[in-house]
Amino acid sequence: MYLTLAQTATIPIGVVTNAVLGRYLGPEDFGYIYLAGTLCAFAVLALEWGQQGAVPALVARDRSKAAVYLGTSLTWRALMTIVLSLALVLVCEVLGYNSAQKWAVALTFPVAVLLSCGGAIKDTIRGFERTDIPAMAHVAQQFLGLALVVPVLLLGGQLRAVLLSSMLVAALVLLALTRALSTVSVGKLRFDRPALTALFTVGTPFVFFDLAMVLLPNVNATFLSKLASPEVIGWFGVSQKLVGLLIFPASALIGALYPTLCRLQGEDRDEFGRVSRNALYGTALLAVPAAVACGMFPEIGVSIFGVAKFAGALDHLRVMSVFVFLVYFSMPLGTCILASNRQRAWAMVQCACVLVSLCGNPFLVPYFQRLTGNGAIGTCVTLVVSEAFVVGCGVALAPRGIFNRELAKSLLLASLSGAAMGGVAWLAKPISLFLAVPAAIATYAAVAWLTGALQPATVTMLRGIVARRLGRSR
Repeated sequence: MYLTLAQTATIPIGVVTNAVLGRYLGPEDFGYIYLAGTLCAFAVLALEWGQQGAVPALVARDRSKAAVYLGTSLTWRALMTIVLSLALVLVCEVLGYNSAQKWAVALTFPVAVLLSCGGAIKDTIRGFERTDIPAMAHVAQQFLGLALVVPVLLLGGQLRAVLLSSMLVAALVLLALTRALSTVSVGKLRFDRPALTALFTVGTPFVFFDLAMVLLPNVNATFLSKLASPEVIGWFGVSQKLVGLLIFPASALIGALYPTLCRLQGEDRDEFGRVSRNALYGTALLAVPAAVACGMFPEIGVSIFGVAKFAGALDHLRVMSVFVFLVYFSMPLGTCILASNRQRAWAMVQCACVLVSLCGNPFLVPYFQRLTGNGAIGTCVTLVVSEAFVVGCGVALAPRGIFNRELAKSLLLASLSGAAMGGVAWLAKPISLFLAVPAAIATYAAVAWLTGALQPATVTMLRGIVARRLGRSR
């Protein structure tokens, strides 16, 4: 709940920050930031080496060694930073990046390193099944980004100044997280060679999973850079930013879910299944309205960036609405599978997604580029096909006992509520967008309540949380 509310509350901040970036930098520079981000994400894969999955799992199983695991993880990341910096210089030369692209990569990588180190601290804290501190850190990062990056743009700062501001934000958040370690009694950090072995043993299977996850956007970005115009890459970058904001709540849920499932997998299999079902039920309630909103109201997000400059992103979002619906289910399913020690099987599924993009992009991107002048629509289609494949495999690989009639009924009722929401949006949108949005949301809530998709126990739980918080504040 902490992480989900934090992610949801900061969505408007993220939208505003990215909108100002798009408006002041323009499609070309925004596309450079997107390309640099995908390349640096690939470098961070080697920097972390699966430790974002290993650290919370190991700490959750033995909290007395938290300082050793965190200290060892940070030492590894510091050493790999030097190696990867040299590797990125070589990669930029091989790919033939121009000066602006090289500067984007050179300034994005330090930001990625600082965020990765902060992520290690968050992972350690999540190992204690504490999500309040990571949630507050996320909120602080978004507010600092808005407070520092936006003024830089308004004062005339361009690509380099923006990335330097982002570096400062990441450094401040890392400092705050370091001080927050005392609240969970981690102790003095230290390096330990056996701990490094344990991190590699648990983390290596995650590397293959992460490789597929990071390789996919790099494959898409590379095809677009070769087969579409720079303007189209900027459109695609905007649509991916908006989709990322929509799936924030799901990513928050799995972030909190993973350490608990790692513990329950060995302690209580029945509770493991119950928690997994509740996660799927919760994501269903979020997935349906998020997907309908993405497909029916893409103008709202794109208009913040500027429809005149980023009109091509509208079609991307309409196609990606199906992706949003599917990814809300693949995330918790994947978390259950990873916590069940089936990392290799899940990594193979993710690798198959890369193959879909490798096979689909060479044909679909040029086709849509010729047909509509917007080749990234083809990339969106491959993403939808890939995610449908992932969900299907996730259902097949999920541990027994997760899916039952009660869960199936909840998913069906949520889908019916979404259909009613989409119908109202379709009827009201020609009249007024400002009427259609609240009417569609109200319809979803009302139908979900009347049909039982929104279970009374869930409402009671939320009321209890609010009441306790209000009581503490008094």
